[in-house]
Amino acid sequence: MARTVRDFNRPVVPTPAAVAFADALVHQLKDNGPRFVLLDRDNGHEIEIDETVFDLIRQLLINLAQNRPVSIIPFDHELTTYQAADLLNVSRGYILKLLNQDAIPHRMVGTHRRIRLEDLLAYKDKMRAEGDKTMDELAKVSQALGLD
Repeated sequence: MARTVRDFNRPVVPTPAAVAFADALVHQLKDNGPRFVLLDRDNGHEIEIDETVFDLIRQLLINLAQNRPVSIIPFDHELTTYQAADLLNVSRGYILKLLNQDAIPHRMVGTHRRIRLEDLLAYKDKMRAEGDKTMDELAKVSQALGLD
């Protein structure tokens, strides 16, 4: 059976054996330093990888070791409004409101809206930064009033 693009974007939910393997490998990589060569054990062929690829593999292993489902999505991937809502953990209606207010860039594909992952993550980071700033201001006011 041929695999589709959707199959590659599905989160990989690790089995207990995969969690144990990833955990052991993460500790091994940490203890022995980075290795930048992949080895095919069947034919002994080595493939050199750069530090960026190594870091991606390490992050993948760390998440699997923590029993977290993992999905690899290109940064410029476009999301539906349902997927965007899931990623931000908000309702689809709220996403539509943000799009209508031009708070998040999007494009129309027929009658459907598409949001680039990069733009959605930028919005998420902006909201997190604004929330952190507000919390800092509240902490300062609390200290000034002696409420801490």
